[in-house]
Amino acid sequence: MKANAKDYFIYYLYLLLRFLFLIIPKFLLEKLLILTAKIIYIFNKEHRHIAKVNLNLAYEDKITDKEKEKIIQDSYKSLLFNMYEFIENQTISKEKLLSKAKIENEEVILNAIKDNRKIIFVTAHYGGWELAIPYTALKYGTLAVVNRKMDNPLINDMYIKARDRNNIIMLEKKVAAKGMLKAFKNGHFVAVAIDQNTKNGVEIDFFDKKVMATDATARLALKFDAVIIPLFAVMDDFRDYTIKVYDAIDPSTVEFKTEDKEKELTQLQADIIQKQIEQTPQQWFWQHKRWKKHYKNLYKRK
Repeated sequence: MKANAKDYFIYYLYLLLRFLFLIIPKFLLEKLLILTAKIIYIFNKEHRHIAKVNLNLAYEDKITDKEKEKIIQDSYKSLLFNMYEFIENQTISKEKLLSKAKIENEEVILNAIKDNRKIIFVTAHYGGWELAIPYTALKYGTLAVVNRKMDNPLINDMYIKARDRNNIIMLEKKVAAKGMLKAFKNGHFVAVAIDQNTKNGVEIDFFDKKVMATDATARLALKFDAVIIPLFAVMDDFRDYTIKVYDAIDPSTVEFKTEDKEKELTQLQADIIQKQIEQTPQQWFWQHKRWKKHYKNLYKRK
């Protein structure tokens, strides 16, 4: 795709933003990001509405409207902190990147590597997901990551180069299946964020509501006898995270209740994502239409 005038304008604006982010003292930058998050929360009515719909679907009347609004407001702060991770992690060394997080339950990953298992890391748009992926790739080995191509070709090229320096191979969604197969053949790991709405896949439960979810990770795990390892970068503070690793889902040891193994494995992954969201809901990306398939009308603003 050829860049147009608008693409160049956004690209140079992004470069300016990146320059400012990198020279402003960190303690001032943190305050600036928090202030910016509050401003976005006030004026970004469309996505604030989407987030409120999602929280109503997920929690119904289990929490108050005031609590829901607080979660939404804090989620913008989490998003801004994560955006900073995307920018800073393009420039810093491996050592500095790894120093920004500690890891829990690391033995799950180490045991899978020791047993020479193929690994599918699954995560969500949660906390510092722009740290979780490069952290895992730099520490444990090359990751083939499924991701949507950015609309701006100039920023997309920059994104690919940044990922490459952090031991990451980008896979476009349209050719993700072939890319994941190739990754396994080359001895690499695979990573996928599986928490967003999708047109294709299987219907599962998420917060006791029907949603569509990709079953690509389940199919891949069954076909290649791979283990699925869920992990999340939980934000403890600005530039300070805990990589939380859940126990591996091994298809060879799962006691399936039906013939639809793909769906059961997909549900198991969704259950873990829900569990993590419930622990710190303000760190999930509530601003996307997760329940769009069955509750499309609710997202329309009156």
